[in-house]
Amino acid sequence: MNVDRFIGIPYDARHMDCADLALLVQSELFGREVLLAGKRPRPLREEAQAKAIHAYTQQLAVPVAQPLNGDAVLMREAGQALAGHVGTYLFLNYAPMVLHSSHALGSSVLHRVQDLPGYGLQIEGYYRWK
Repeated sequence: MNVDRFIGIPYDARHMDCADLALLVQSELFGREVLLAGKRPRPLREEAQAKAIHAYTQQLAVPVAQPLNGDAVLMREAGQALAGHVGTYLFLNYAPMVLHSSHALGSSVLHRVQDLPGYGLQIEGYYRWK
């Protein structure tokens, strides 16, 4: 599985945030068309973004205990009450990884799951796309 094309994509709050990256990866890497219901809100404040992602999670995915390649990873940023950051789970080079993007990182990156706390991220759960 070649994910290089998805690493280093510049973050843009209006056009390529963490959810946009997750949808792009689902489409191009896994052949899944995941559509957000209605007009997707583009909240710029972290708390508002967390509420929007939380609401979409129940519509689009179901929680799973053991993730598989392509599953969604819902994360909470340090200091946030709700998980408002999403990535894609990948098992690469014998390690669990998350492909994600954020304003703090500036672009899309691939991190080992064990390294996420060092970036202020805590996994809330893994989800299988419906």
